[in-house]
Amino acid sequence: MKKCLSILMGLIIVLGLTACMGGNAKNNNNTGSGNKVTPGNTNPPNEQTGSIEDENKNTKKTIVISTLAVTDFYKEAKQKYEQKHPNVTVQFKEFESSTTMSSAEVEKYIKTTTTEILSGKGADLFVMDIIPLPVEKYINKKAFVNLDDFIAMDSSFDPKLYQMNILENSKINDGLYVLPIQFYLQALFGDKNVIKNADVTIDDKNWTWSKFAEVGKQLAGHNNETYSLGNITPEEMLNYLVSDNYLQLVEGNNGTVNFESELFLDILKRVKRLYDDKILTAENKTSHFNLSNIYSPKDYLGRLANFYEDSAIYQKPHAAGQKSGIAFGGQKNIAMNSNSTVKGTAWHFMKFLMSEEIQSIPQQDGFPIHKKVSNDMLDNLMKESSDGKIEDPKIGSVPISKEILEDLKKMINGASLPITLMNKVQTIIAEEAKTFFTGHKTAEDVAALIQNRVTTYMNE
Repeated sequence: MKKCLSILMGLIIVLGLTACMGGNAKNNNNTGSGNKVTPGNTNPPNEQTGSIEDENKNTKKTIVISTLAVTDFYKEAKQKYEQKHPNVTVQFKEFESSTTMSSAEVEKYIKTTTTEILSGKGADLFVMDIIPLPVEKYINKKAFVNLDDFIAMDSSFDPKLYQMNILENSKINDGLYVLPIQFYLQALFGDKNVIKNADVTIDDKNWTWSKFAEVGKQLAGHNNETYSLGNITPEEMLNYLVSDNYLQLVEGNNGTVNFESELFLDILKRVKRLYDDKILTAENKTSHFNLSNIYSPKDYLGRLANFYEDSAIYQKPHAAGQKSGIAFGGQKNIAMNSNSTVKGTAWHFMKFLMSEEIQSIPQQDGFPIHKKVSNDMLDNLMKESSDGKIEDPKIGSVPISKEILEDLKKMINGASLPITLMNKVQTIIAEEAKTFFTGHKTAEDVAALIQNRVTTYMNE
């Protein structure tokens, strides 16, 4: 865990990411498929029988999992799985690096992993956390298995057990190529007293960034606060909006790049106006709202209690024309190699990671994909409470109630807007956009530079 944290800190420095997104505070023993799915073959594993063949019987199997660094979660999952399936060995292939990765090591990891994936000779499963990888490129090259095919034909897979809203909305190119074992939420916390005193009505289900800017102007000056959001750079804000419009700007099916479009030019100019009009600031100042990630029920309670004296919580404003919903991001993301010769065993292990037994491993930083485990977490919190509060070393003494937890449950079940992780494309955008925000280049010039660089990258 220390190694992962150190690597993450190094990546933050390399890519210019922020750890707190604008905030001031932060037994399934089923069998798998034995059918071989070749690259580009999107047919279900076994259309004739309608079942998943068990390849785990009788023969020894090894699942090779490629990962940046093996975490305690995967170590425990390996131990438990091998105990239940003595004919299967789970083997990890780690990337060798120093404790804190340099920019050169980050680039080396991305290139090494990409070469391994695209060669078709790599590991069976790839864990893709901490350092974002060019997933769209892998999918376009048919390097990953579409897990929808396995789900559709696996009679033992019960969708009712899982947060299918997360799985359905994690699809890329209409297929589930990357499986999130856990997830986090992203929401906007607001100062309820200031909003009420300013007589501002917020309809967050129809809340675009333009409407957010209007609300910001109405709130300006209230409670001696000028800004609606602080501690967020223009480049970060730009990439939030790019994330919301990612499929329109980088079309996954054919890799078409659309950064010279009116859509992107409008986003660029809109972000600049938010800073020119002092709605947003890159400085660490108090503000009427905090855009923040939520990693657990306790994390939710802590942010709700500590951001403001009386906090309201809203959906993150969405792009115009985009459906509303709670934003989320996948965690412990894992994908299957199209050229794996043990796909059935690999799928069986992936389901094991989603099982109640593994999802219940304590001290995990994320919401479980397994519904029962998620509901149990909320129920257990209420049992821990005393006099309407819960005590915790990390979050302190904070209020808790069935109503507060019910709101969180609604957010979990309503999560539908996927957050695109900071990737190479967004790194390019952040680098080039600075010259526009500082007034050195026009939006059109910057869009052309981004178009050229991203196109070159996508064609590499």
